[in-house]
Formats: sequence, C-alpha cells, structure tokens
Amino acid sequence: MLAYEHQSDGIMRVVERDDPRPQEGELLIDVAAAGICGTDLKIARGEHRFYPPGTMRIPGHETVGVVAENRSGNERFAPGTPVAVAPNIACGTCRPCRRGLGNLCENYESVGLTFDGGFATQLLIPAPAVTNGNVMVVPEGLDLAIASLTEPIAAVVRGLRPLTITPDDTLLICGAGPIGLIALLVAKHRGVGKVIVSQTSPHRRSIAEQLGADHTINPRERALPEQVKDLTGGAGADAIIVATPVGQVFTDTLHSAAKGARINFFAGLPSGKGEIPLDANLIHYGELVVTGSTANTNADNAEALDLLAAQPELFAPLITATFPLEEADQAFEAARGGEHLKVLIEPRR
Repeated sequence: MLAYEHQSDGIMRVVERDDPRPQEGELLIDVAAAGICGTDLKIARGEHRFYPPGTMRIPGHETVGVVAENRSGNERFAPGTPVAVAPNIACGTCRPCRRGLGNLCENYESVGLTFDGGFATQLLIPAPAVTNGNVMVVPEGLDLAIASLTEPIAAVVRGLRPLTITPDDTLLICGAGPIGLIALLVAKHRGVGKVIVSQTSPHRRSIAEQLGADHTINPRERALPEQVKDLTGGAGADAIIVATPVGQVFTDTLHSAAKGARINFFAGLPSGKGEIPLDANLIHYGELVVTGSTANTNADNAEALDLLAAQPELFAPLITATFPLEEADQAFEAARGGEHLKVLIEPRR
C-alpha cells in the first residue's frame, strides 16, 4: 500500500508499505479521507512525544473510509460499510476510565499516534478498538469527506459542554482556526445568543463573519477585555472558549468574563510555557467557572457524527483543500500556510 510515513530520520515521505493483513477481531479499512491537524504538523516538526527519534509510523487520526475486510465478528461492519474512526482507545480499567473519562485514560492507544494511522491507502483497526466502539457506521448519504470532520468536532463538543451555552448568552471565541470556527458553527447551531470571535488575522476574521459571527475583533488593535466589554454593554462574555495557544489570551479571558461566566481552556500552551498569571480574585468574586478539555471520547465522536449527519452543509465550508496521497508534502505545506482551514488527504483519489 501507499503511505505517508514518518521515517527513522525524522522526515515524512510517501512510501510503499506491505499491505496490512487483519487478524481475528480486526478490521481493514480502505481510507477515503484523513484530515491534517495541529498534532500531525507537530509530528512532522519532530516535536511529538510519541514520535521520538527513530520512529517509523504513519500519522493521521481524523480518518474515515470503507470496510475492506471484516474479521471482527461484528456483522455491522460488512465489507463496503462506510465508517468513521474515533482515534483514542481507552483501556477501560484505569481510574479515569472507570469514572467515564476515557479521554484521560492512563494507558490509551491512539490511531496515528501509538500505531499506524490514516495517511495511507489502508488502515488496520485493532480488535480492542472494534470492541470498545471506536468504529462508527457513517449515516447513509453523508459524504465521507465531510464525515472526516467527526474527530475535531468531537473535541469541540467536549470543550463546549461545560459552558452550557443558552440563547441568552454571549460566547467569546478566542482564535479562528479550524477549532474556533467549529465552535462558532456548533454554538450557532445550538442557538447561542451572540458570538464574538477574537482573531489577529483579517482573513480568518472575514471567514468567521461569513460563518455567522456577530462580531469579530482584533486583539492587537486594542485590549481584548476592553473590546469585549464595549460589545456587551460592559457586562462581559457569558461563555468563553480559548482556542489559541497564546498565554496572554488565557489571562485576558478572566478580564473579559461576565459575572458567573464559564470559561474553557481548549488550547494547550507550549511545553514549558504553561504557567501564566491569573487573577484569582476575578474567579472568586465573579464566581467564574474555569475548565479545561482535551481529546474526546467515543460518545463525543458519536454526538459529532450526528451533528454532521443532521447538517452537513453547515460544516462543509470548513474543508478548503484536498490532495491525493502522492501529494502529501504539498498537503502539509498547505495546512501550515494559514490560508486554509481543514486540509484533507484522500488516499484513493
């Protein structure tokens, strides 16, 4: 099979690999589309902890395709069935798993991180992933390219959940990359009252406006809290999601929040830069609820797939470029460039 492999010298290359052969309990999938995300770019830069020097592995965890061979024993996965893959395989026995927090599993495996992923013509799904429900049948009629958005939408679904947004709320989204724009679309779909998007790039601000943002602001022109307070009559935002890895933004959100606001630190900060100043009195006296979120569970992925099936046209504009596997280098270059939103590799194109 053809694959875009991280090789032992740290360089990503399109190579020929032996075709995978599924064993008892496993599934073999013909990959239709795999999205490139920040994690994949981090792998390509040689900065991911699961890809130490010398690692030879195929990345790609936002993967959809069609069942090629079914040795799982599950009749739902007959050859030809379109499927999406939730990438994080929880062990089911550690303390977080026992509490329903499979995304925080202490022993997790993950497609494209701990074993070969979807930047290839075929993807082998191990038996535990099948048993645990990581493989989901794509609803009839849903285009597989759009279904490849399942995993990033699942991450946003998880991040928005503790914000409990309502039609009376003003939501502030910091960052208009793919995650911030997905948060915008999901929040508008769920009937949030008003959305403010903060973003330095004029191109991304324009896209946010096209996708339904009520206001966009540039935090470099004037302090973020001042602009948010001006747009909310001095009250501040009722819900805030931070989708950009900039420490000052995390600090500024507390000053941009309304009384009783809920804040989600969706983005992580670079290693060694996670300590930032936060005014604890703003949290205390404002009764702010500050949360974090990371990765997603199978249930989050199922919810995301339902959202996509209900309104595929809402999310379709997020896909702005597709490349065949042979042009994976160009696909990664496009994903790095900042002009595109979601860039897909379609191995069988």
